[in-house]
Amino acid sequence: MKKTIQIAVCGAHMQGLPLNHQLLSLDAVFVKACKTLAGYRLFDVPEKVPPRPGMLKDSTSSYALELEVWEMPLENFGAFMVQIASPLCIGTVVLEDGSSVYGFLCEADALKGAKEISQYGGWRNYLTCKD
Repeated sequence: MKKTIQIAVCGAHMQGLPLNHQLLSLDAVFVKACKTLAGYRLFDVPEKVPPRPGMLKDSTSSYALELEVWEMPLENFGAFMVQIASPLCIGTVVLEDGSSVYGFLCEADALKGAKEISQYGGWRNYLTCKD
């Protein structure tokens, strides 16, 4: 049996968005849509093409953010990692049910002066409402 790894995505890698092809090309499959546990903040990362959010863990935050969990063969995870550009990184994300998976986070320094969008509850809602 092949080993797999789950990864939570909260922005441009979600279904139908510009970077989803990176997951699909590495044989990732959609597992579920869900939210983080409360305690995260979301920002519009400046100067990224395509646009994408940065999620920051902040225990003082009351926000739970929408994301998608995907599963890919463990052997493909390294190929996925090398496509992730700073200031984004992979860390542990706690889901609303208390379980945890690896997922996208953002380096705090890169978010200084960035527009906080946590109040939208997720990247898709922000994209719909920002225009």
